[in-house]
Amino acid sequence: MSESHEPLPSPYIRDTILELKVRGLNSKTVIPHLSGHETELRVRIIDVIRPSTMSVVLHVKLELEDHTTPVPTMVLKVFDRHFSAQLREFLDSGPATKSSELQFINFVREGYLPLFMAAWEQEGPCAYDEWNVSRREACFHCRSVQSHEIELEIYDRLVAMQGVHVPKLFAGVRLHPQHEELQVEESLIEDFAMRAILMEYIDGFPLDEIVNRTPELDWAPICDQAIEVIGSISDSDFINFDIKPRNILVRRQEEKAYEVFYLDFGECRFRDPSDSDEVWRERKRQRCEEGAVGYIMMNHISRAKGKKGKKYRGSLPLPWEYSPSNRFEGDYIELCGNAG
Repeated sequence: MSESHEPLPSPYIRDTILELKVRGLNSKTVIPHLSGHETELRVRIIDVIRPSTMSVVLHVKLELEDHTTPVPTMVLKVFDRHFSAQLREFLDSGPATKSSELQFINFVREGYLPLFMAAWEQEGPCAYDEWNVSRREACFHCRSVQSHEIELEIYDRLVAMQGVHVPKLFAGVRLHPQHEELQVEESLIEDFAMRAILMEYIDGFPLDEIVNRTPELDWAPICDQAIEVIGSISDSDFINFDIKPRNILVRRQEEKAYEVFYLDFGECRFRDPSDSDEVWRERKRQRCEEGAVGYIMMNHISRAKGKKGKKYRGSLPLPWEYSPSNRFEGDYIELCGNAG
């Protein structure tokens, strides 16, 4: 394999310093220990949070000149098309390489990106019958930018829940391309800058690990809280296509108290202005966000109580069972296109 076709090495490794350009501060939440007027920040990577999906998630710490002041750690969520495992599964593209990136750079230099983005906005994956390397990278670029914008909008809508059931959002930021051999001229930097968000670090564990991380008596109140919060979030006129137990964190607050936090809103769809109440109800009913968590968690609990990893077959009730709220039930409506 030639050097140009080898996978790009990830720049996201422990102790690496990243330089961030602030593009939008959350007016409701100030970055700890900063005045709110900074335009550039430096952070050190403490750890890479895995698994990565549509974004690269990093546990980071601010680098300040005053080393005597304790600084809280945060999460930097980078929408980097090069290292998004889930994104690069689309169209069987394989890992990003120096060759694929150079082809995309030429694609942008020749002015094709705006035309591609217009076609993508109208048709999405159906915009082209044939996908060459440049178009695939352009597709990943569009999806990364879109996920970043959606996530920022969702956090803005959920501002009252920040710090309570979703992490606090501190800022939208940019990172320059991390590979020196792929640096581009200043006029193209904006097209190649990685979108990212800086947010609160939640020291917890995924919801689907409660059977191994908490006493059995705590399973029911934790799962009940998770379902209740989904109900609260459901009133914000969006559908989360990526809602699942592993995207929900549980934090132990006191000896017997737990807090549930929802993460990952980059794969959401907003309610269209043309959607009537009936149409929107049907879209929500078909996606069944609370069921996407409730049924899976009931299955986890059933297997935890069963023998040799099999579902529980006994006569006693499970420690927790999901009961659908049916809040979006009603007369069936046939939707044009898919339910999302």
